[in-house]
Amino acid sequence: MKNQYEPISTSIVKIETLSPINKLFTLQIKDEQTRNVFKFRHGQFFILSVPGFGEAPFGFCSSPTIKETFQVSVDKRGSLTSKLFELKVSDGIGIRGPYGNGFDRKKIKNRNLVLIAGGCGLSPLRTIIQDANLHPDKFQNIQIFYGCRNSELLSFKKDYKKWSKNMEMNLTVDTPDKTWSDNVGVVTDLLTPEKIKKDAVAILVGPPIMYKFVIQKLIALGLSDDDIYVSLERRMHCGIGICQHCALVGGKYVCTDGPLFSYAEIKDKPEGI
Repeated sequence: MKNQYEPISTSIVKIETLSPINKLFTLQIKDEQTRNVFKFRHGQFFILSVPGFGEAPFGFCSSPTIKETFQVSVDKRGSLTSKLFELKVSDGIGIRGPYGNGFDRKKIKNRNLVLIAGGCGLSPLRTIIQDANLHPDKFQNIQIFYGCRNSELLSFKKDYKKWSKNMEMNLTVDTPDKTWSDNVGVVTDLLTPEKIKKDAVAILVGPPIMYKFVIQKLIALGLSDDDIYVSLERRMHCGIGICQHCALVGGKYVCTDGPLFSYAEIKDKPEGI
């Protein structure tokens, strides 16, 4: 029997600095046969490990249609991520996964899509954004609403111009500097009746406090509980439903049943949001 805790060996093939605390790592599975069968869906995650420094869950942040490599965005927060920031191209790391159900594309087929992110929450949504840029015929109207503390911390700034060709970009920061000429304030302020179509499907990734106010706003704008999806990725630990850290009332686990849930599924579960 295969050891489900045994990591897959990968190599770092590219490292890009996105902000003072964030880097984008492009990874490639070393074994060609494993690489050829490895695939993931929007919203799925994996466990990344560095021997001697531990492991942690991370969301994929590149299009699932890109087969040779995949990407992960890492914020420098603790010992594991600090070690990742020290690594160089060609260094090896381990991964396990992919885990979770991910997001069923059938749920957004022929629907307007609203992607709402706060802080580092844009990273897992990038799987959909990249996919939409590579295959625009497979998606309807897409709007991105992204808020951050300041412009320096915004992720993927080099991509905005390219993304704007196929979707609508809406950016805001809490504290602007002298060069900032876009919106100022929380991301909730961007969600207006003129912007949000009532037949839209919304996906939220960000801090819990953002969920509370954004969900209230979306419901007031006419979206149903079934059309609002939130990521509970922050609750994950082992990835395989054994440690019980991500258990929700009703027998569901974030790692095996999520990490994306409709608001209808979790609105009565206080431990969810």
